[in-house]
Amino acid sequence: MDRESLPTAITGISHSGFYVEDLDRTIEFYTKVLGARVAWRNDDSRNPLMKLYIGDFGLSIIKWPPEEPRIVIPHALHWSYRVDPAKAEETVDYIRSCGIEIEGPVSHKREKGILNWFFLDPDNYRVEVEARFTDLKAAEEVMERGKVNRREDMGLYAGDKVLRKLG
Repeated sequence: MDRESLPTAITGISHSGFYVEDLDRTIEFYTKVLGARVAWRNDDSRNPLMKLYIGDFGLSIIKWPPEEPRIVIPHALHWSYRVDPAKAEETVDYIRSCGIEIEGPVSHKREKGILNWFFLDPDNYRVEVEARFTDLKAAEEVMERGKVNRREDMGLYAGDKVLRKLG
């Protein structure tokens, strides 16, 4: 393969990996809240780990090794999942019904028609659902209806103001 054709050989994103405190708690959250499916789990290794999928995106999750220092993950590192615009409000209502506090809807500043909702997983990672509306009027209507639940005080869209203390 010549060098010029290499970038076109990459077709998308496969998975992301991260540490968590509790694999069971993580499975519960991601399967219940985001519909993840467990591909496999290995508790017999030195570092127990598992792989979840949300759609075709994999989450390679490792139990935080005791010798690894805990770090605060900045809000810039996060996972965003696409949601059908026609199902966006219903999806967000479902996530709220799971006891999850959500900031949003937030309008994407640089791309018209994109609305985002932000929340935290049990290990304080920022998670986002994103709807890409082709009908800008429909996006505006969702923004207007969502005003009562916006929760800008959470600070998840703007920064790291409210990262929970774990432990």
